[in-house]
Amino acid sequence: MNKRKKISILIHNLFYQNVFVVFLGFELQFRLGPTLQGKAVTVYTNYPLSGETFNREKFCSLDWENPTEREDDSDKYCKLNLQQSGSFQYYFLQGNERSGGGYIVVDPILRVGADNHVLPLDCVILQTFLAKCLGPFDEWESRLKVAKESGYNMIHFTPLQTLGLSRSCYSLSDQLELNPDFSRPNKKYTWNDVGQLVEKLKKEWNILCITDVVYNHTGMNYYLQVNS
Repeated sequence: MNKRKKISILIHNLFYQNVFVVFLGFELQFRLGPTLQGKAVTVYTNYPLSGETFNREKFCSLDWENPTEREDDSDKYCKLNLQQSGSFQYYFLQGNERSGGGYIVVDPILRVGADNHVLPLDCVILQTFLAKCLGPFDEWESRLKVAKESGYNMIHFTPLQTLGLSRSCYSLSDQLELNPDFSRPNKKYTWNDVGQLVEKLKKEWNILCITDVVYNHTGMNYYLQVNS
């Protein structure tokens, strides 16, 4: 038995701008609203085409489909098959003039556990840990276990990179290096160690991990090193 195609429809109108949230695996159809029907409209998006990697600056035009060949454009659409989650941009031209656009947010499908079962987005229960307060890496598991025993299914870490002189959680002096405070004098921990712990939490604890970084929050000591 064939699975039904899941479709979301986005109607375009003149100077329309919005954020449109859709689900991974859906087909997104762009259709013309009353203010644009009968006009030469081209839709552009930076959503990566099949087999391509995402490039925020690269926009491609979408081809129109007109299955019943009506002259009034009522069934005319162009489409995207949403196989990659993330935030993407689109805009459309009326002739050579930009007439509107917006953003497409494709929600991810989260999976946890040894059986890789789906964790619905509206069931996420998240706890934030200040990474700089977790201490040496070999002590993290015992401290994170509080979240597991309390019923959380997602842990948010503030940045794990080397902090600046202010010791603010988001002020980084090295955006690539794991914070050396997590290591011991006789043991240096790496991103591979963090990755292994994240996998253990996912498969054995049914907990996903996320982190966020603000790249323009740079520690003053990094600025002085670069500009000295």
